Amino acid sequence: MHVFFEQHQMVLYGFLISMGFLAGFIDAIAGGGGLISVPALTLTGMPIPLVLGTNKLQSSIGTSIAVYKYYKDGLINFRTVYRGLVMGFIGAFAGATLANHMSSKFMSYIVPFLMLLVFIFNLFNESLGVEKGKQRMSELAFFSIFGFIWGFYDAFFGPGVGNFWIISIVFFLGYTFLNASGYAKVLNLKSNLFSLAIFLYYGKVNFVIGLLMACGSLCGGYLGAKMVILRGSKLVRPFFMIIVGVNVVILFYQMIFSRVGSLG
Repeated sequence: MHVFFEQHQMVLYGFLISMGFLAGFIDAIAGGGGLISVPALTLTGMPIPLVLGTNKLQSSIGTSIAVYKYYKDGLINFRTVYRGLVMGFIGAFAGATLANHMSSKFMSYIVPFLMLLVFIFNLFNESLGVEKGKQRMSELAFFSIFGFIWGFYDAFFGPGVGNFWIISIVFFLGYTFLNASGYAKVLNLKSNLFSLAIFLYYGKVNFVIGLLMACGSLCGGYLGAKMVILRGSKLVRPFFMIIVGVNVVILFYQMIFSRVGSLG
C-alpha cells in the first residue's frame, strides 16, 4: 500500500486527513482513536517506532482541541483534576523507567481480561454513567491513586488507558459519561505530551505526516466533543461500548496469535 501512496501523494494526504478526522472524532467521544490512526499510519510504510511517535503528535493536537471544547463548556475543572495530572507524571515516569528495564509482555495476558470485565460490567449495568451515580471515593483520593496507576500503565503498556480512565471515573466518582469523557481527555493529553517528548528526543516523529493527520484530528476532536456536549452521556455510552468491544477482540487476537507464534 505504501508504494501506491508514494506514487499518489495527493491520495495519501487525503487519506491521512480523513483518518485523522475519524480518529479525533472517536477519541473525543469515548477514547480509542488509536485504533484508527495507528493502523492508518502503518500503511505509509514507516517503521513502527516512527508510526508511534507520529501518532502521538497528531493525537496530542486532536486531544488538545477536544480538551479546549470541554473546558470552554464548563465540563472540566482543573482544580479538581490537577492532582491526577501531577501523580500521572510521576506514574508515567516510573512506568517508562521500568519499561526500559523489563518486558511488558506479561501485561498482554492480563489487560484483555480486564478489558473484557469492563465490557461485561457495562453490559449488565445499563444505567451506569447515563445519570449521576454514587460517589465511592473522594476526588482527592481518587485522582491521587488512579492518577499514578493509569499514568504508570500508560507509559509501561498503554492500550485502552482512555477506556480505563472513563470507567474508573464513572464508577468511583459517580460522574456521568459526559463528565468522565472530559476529564479522561485531560489526563490522556498529559500522557500523550509526555510520550511525545520522549519520541521527539529520539527523533521518532514525522512532522509532515503527523501535521497532515492533525489537520483532520483537530476538526474531528472539536466535532466529537461538541456532539458529546449536545447529546450527553446517551451518545458516549454506545461509543464507549463499541470501542471497548473492539479493544477486547484485538487484544485477545494479539494475545492468542502471539502465543501460537512463539510456540511455533
